[in-house]
Amino acid sequence: MSVFIIDRQHLKSPDIESIRALLAPVIAVLEIEELDLEIELLDDKQIALLNEKFFSRPRPTNVISFPLAEDQGHLGNIVISLETVERETEGLGYPLDEAIVYYLIHGLLHLLGFEHVDVEPAEAVRMEKRQDELFDLALDAS
Repeated sequence: MSVFIIDRQHLKSPDIESIRALLAPVIAVLEIEELDLEIELLDDKQIALLNEKFFSRPRPTNVISFPLAEDQGHLGNIVISLETVERETEGLGYPLDEAIVYYLIHGLLHLLGFEHVDVEPAEAVRMEKRQDELFDLALDAS
């Protein structure tokens, strides 16, 4: 898998190589090593524009996933607002890079068909549980 990480914001200083290292065991366990993934790190203003354009919600959000042609080797794109991530994880004790990976895992699960909105509660719990398991794996491997 080629993981392309593009930092399009200028407010925070994430460690791109740390993010890659934390994601590596997650990608292996999910067996998606042969698919390309593009990740864009944005600020609140940038992600709010995408959220409004694609979901008619004119506000920032933490992460948005865009599936692509998996049959052509592309899993999808994940965009993440570092400002929102930092705000939502403040006080939890995670460094920014780890918090970013938590939301990237969330985005990956969406690309793989997991859902937590407008589904049965058991399905939402299933996604949350898998997200937490994968995050623990990422942290244990670091």
